[in-house]
Amino acid sequence: MSAKSLPPVVFIHGWKASVLADKNTGKDEFDYTFGVVMGLAKDPSIELPMEWDSNGNQVKDNLIATEACHSATCMCRMVKLGDIYGPLLDHLEKTRDLHVFAYDWRLCLDETAANFTQFLINVKEITGQSPQVVAHSMGCLITLHVLNHNPDIFHSILFGAGAMSPNASVAKDYSLVGEKNTIVRNTTMFSPKINLSNPAALHFMAYPGERELYGKPTTALFRDGDNNNSLDLDLHNIDTWKQYKIGIYHPESGVDVVTKKMETWFQSVLDKAHNFRLGLLPKNTGLKASDCPPISVLRGDHSDTEFSYTVRHSSKSTARNDGGSSYVDLKEGIGYLRGDGRVTLEDTVPPTDIPVCKIVTNAREHSEVLNDLENVDMLLNLLITERK
Repeated sequence: MSAKSLPPVVFIHGWKASVLADKNTGKDEFDYTFGVVMGLAKDPSIELPMEWDSNGNQVKDNLIATEACHSATCMCRMVKLGDIYGPLLDHLEKTRDLHVFAYDWRLCLDETAANFTQFLINVKEITGQSPQVVAHSMGCLITLHVLNHNPDIFHSILFGAGAMSPNASVAKDYSLVGEKNTIVRNTTMFSPKINLSNPAALHFMAYPGERELYGKPTTALFRDGDNNNSLDLDLHNIDTWKQYKIGIYHPESGVDVVTKKMETWFQSVLDKAHNFRLGLLPKNTGLKASDCPPISVLRGDHSDTEFSYTVRHSSKSTARNDGGSSYVDLKEGIGYLRGDGRVTLEDTVPPTDIPVCKIVTNAREHSEVLNDLENVDMLLNLLITERK
């Protein structure tokens, strides 16, 4: 079949995975170039104002998303150092009618989901067909939200390495300098302070009982270091972050002074993230299984992947009502499940109320899962058959 006879394909990328350019000059400010990832060039300025505009969206800077990240490069993109989405994008560009939705991965996801909805509507109007969506990581989370509210605008969906399920591992990104904020050898481009102003990833965070609502086989994100009992922490409440010394309250966050403005901002973002996550569950949105388009999942079984954390106590009291200090240990006592190094296998699947026609598991790490072109083609063709 020719590309013109097939439904269009829309690709939506993941977190930190679009090029950000100055809207006034057109100059690329954020991309994975050799100088930046090796810490040899000046870091891009990606902190956003911690305030809302009159529409309830975050106040913007001059940067806009222009394209999904293709490759890590040097010499003004003349030399490729490594793949990001390049193999997938090049392949789909040659074989299908490809439309790429590039979004600012720093912003709250309610705004991005609204923009993605309109993008899909526009593609359908232009091409005359509903698109097949290929989503990666955070792009899957955004797609899941749109699916819950507008299932009829999809032809079908391929979730790749989907970061859809409620988790806690991104707490490390908001708590520790270096660690998961390190990009190759660059330890300063991302940090807890910068991430505070870039709140998109807070939409990964779980609220109490959410994993049970998703139907996940493993539900305990935190365990008591004294007795190994499961603890259900409310990650959408700033008091939890204060009490257990995570995020900007972690002693290794690099944030020396936490201001009232920062705290007000943080809680307002957590509120937004909570409301967004409520819209991911068919139980809340009214989405029926019969309303869903054909859906498939491509995921990676590459390595043991961080999943859960231990809560330590400074006091030996078992009553825990003596004012003793407690904290989440982000370095030792970590629980692992198999996954792609960023997302566990079970978390790549949407809530149980949403039917999936096929799950394929490869051996690739998170950023490479969708560069498995043979399985991408097989699943896209399967979804077309299922639609018929």
